[in-house]
Amino acid sequence: MHTPVVKYLVSAPLGDVPVDSTKLDLPLECDPSQTPYRTYFQSIKNLIEGDGLDLLRKAAGKRFGRKVDINEITEIVVRSEKHGTLYHPASLELVLEEVRLKFGVNVAFSEAGRNWLEKEFSVIQKINTRCKLPYLPEVYFFREEEQASFLLEDWFNGYNEFHISATEKGSQVTRLWEFGRGYRDLSTAQSSEIFRQASRILTLYYDLDDFSQIYPWHHAAGDFVARVEHSGIDVRLTTARGYDPYMAFQKEDTINPSIALFYFFLNLAVRMRLDRLDGIGDIVWAEDFCLEASVKGFLDGLRLKEEPEDHLRPGGEFLDLIKAFRPEDLMTAYDPLIDLYNGTGDYPVLAANMERHVESLHAILQNFLS
Repeated sequence: MHTPVVKYLVSAPLGDVPVDSTKLDLPLECDPSQTPYRTYFQSIKNLIEGDGLDLLRKAAGKRFGRKVDINEITEIVVRSEKHGTLYHPASLELVLEEVRLKFGVNVAFSEAGRNWLEKEFSVIQKINTRCKLPYLPEVYFFREEEQASFLLEDWFNGYNEFHISATEKGSQVTRLWEFGRGYRDLSTAQSSEIFRQASRILTLYYDLDDFSQIYPWHHAAGDFVARVEHSGIDVRLTTARGYDPYMAFQKEDTINPSIALFYFFLNLAVRMRLDRLDGIGDIVWAEDFCLEASVKGFLDGLRLKEEPEDHLRPGGEFLDLIKAFRPEDLMTAYDPLIDLYNGTGDYPVLAANMERHVESLHAILQNFLS
């Protein structure tokens, strides 16, 4: 059977670096079980050398829209991309005669990671089938092996993580992690557009009928990625861990859909502001430009719904509802929501910023809905 040449690299801010054989026994970053790099790369090698290669061929055929023969795949470039507590994403670049196709493969070793990875596979399949939107990756297969589990999906080529960072003067900036090029500080206008699109995406996936939404998500996990070019900005969502109603709202409970949507909006407005400094540091709170962008994105998402319900139309119940709230009303409405964050690392930052947040939110709503 034909076996492509396999190369192993490590993705780094200034470009790919070859795997250092003297460091293969070092543990993967952030991995609580201290899995060594040797095991990580070997597990991917085993997948490729087993029936995973045929699954990759089928995924390539789906991308191409035609059957791909194994012999067309001359080389596979495996890049270790990043590492988290649950997963260790790599990219698999298939080199064919006329094109290079890049896929993402999430690798999980721990029991918790493997369970979550299997769940994400089914959640993303469900959402993509149900919503017909282009913002989540296509998922191709979930594979369980003895040592690890794998999920193969599309790789958003040219899209990069972004995180809140601090300048030398201590001011806040959104920094794009352009691996291969280094880091790039974005302007406030560019940052606003990213947060606006991220909010719009989550709103488009929100189900007005049964209140399902993509949750949980967090900027610190790199769940959103952005492509920032002269021609414009485009944002994608890399994963979905759940798609259910939030705060125990259920359609059968005869909850007013405006109330359920209102709490989706309130949570979106605070969660969009939360990140970790440089992606790994302390929890940080984005400045008010992020809040304004989030409100714009939410309203954009509502307008783009194919058939907006009556309560979403101008002058409808929902928009009248959120416009009528005074700052003190918003603070009261936020109480049960913020209680759900109690015990998390986000809670102290939320609690410290809520008063200012609701004042700013009230002012923005009055401006946008006047």
